[in-house]
Order: sequence, then structure tokens, then C-alpha cells
Amino acid sequence: MPFDLPQISIPIGVLLFVFAAYMVFYVLYSLFNIYHLIRYGVYGFGLYVLVTVFTGGTIILVSASIFFLMEYDWTLPISFQNTADFYNNDLFPRL
Repeated sequence: MPFDLPQISIPIGVLLFVFAAYMVFYVLYSLFNIYHLIRYGVYGFGLYVLVTVFTGGTIILVSASIFFLMEYDWTLPISFQNTADFYNNDLFPRL
């Protein structure tokens, strides 16, 4: 008996929620780290250079990822209809 999925499709934009959740946790963790660097770090020029490089690198990486993600059409659906074609009875063979 073949496995048959109904006509289910979700937009690719759902994956952006995963990316947004990751970015929220990354920003919160980064702010936590910067606070502790400034509050408990050794006062000096090196501390400010480290915080500046970390913040600048974060801004560059986040903006680059956003610009790369803007190029795609996130309204296209992912269809689960053809995914069952890859299934066969030997998917999990006996060991």
C-alpha cells in the first residue's frame, strides 16, 4: 500500500520564522555578552576595540544575510505531494 500525502503546501516564508527566532536569540545573547564585557571587562583600549569589532561584525553579517534573503520569492509553496515518491520499503532495512 503506497503512502499518500494529501495536497498540503506551505509557503517557504515559514522558514523565515526559524531565521527570525535565531536572530532574536542571537541579539539577546550578544547584548548579554557586550554588557558583561563592558561591566566586568578590563578597562582599556583593547576592550573597546573588541566590543567595536564584535558589534561591527554582527551588523555586517546580519545585514548581508538580510540582503541575500531579500532576493528570493518567499511566497512560493512547498508541496508535499512529490516527497512520498522517494519512499520505498527499503528505506530502513533490517540490520
